[in-house]
Amino acid sequence: MRILVVEDDARLRELLTEGLEQEGFTIETAADGLSGLALARSGGYAAIVLDVMLPGCSGYQVCSRLREQGDWT
Repeated sequence: MRILVVEDDARLRELLTEGLEQEGFTIETAADGLSGLALARSGGYAAIVLDVMLPGCSGYQVCSRLREQGDWT
């Protein structure tokens, strides 16, 4: 199962990735909202762990844009 983690804090992103990988998930990451949105649009994720305060585009904006395109991940 693929999960996208969008988090600008490098240490927190690493910890989330390590923990989720230990549970057997395949993780992809992004460090800002625009990169996260681009990855999310590529699809195929079972879940997206999305920080709210991100550089470039907030987590709320990422979520809103995905919803506008019919993506309910």
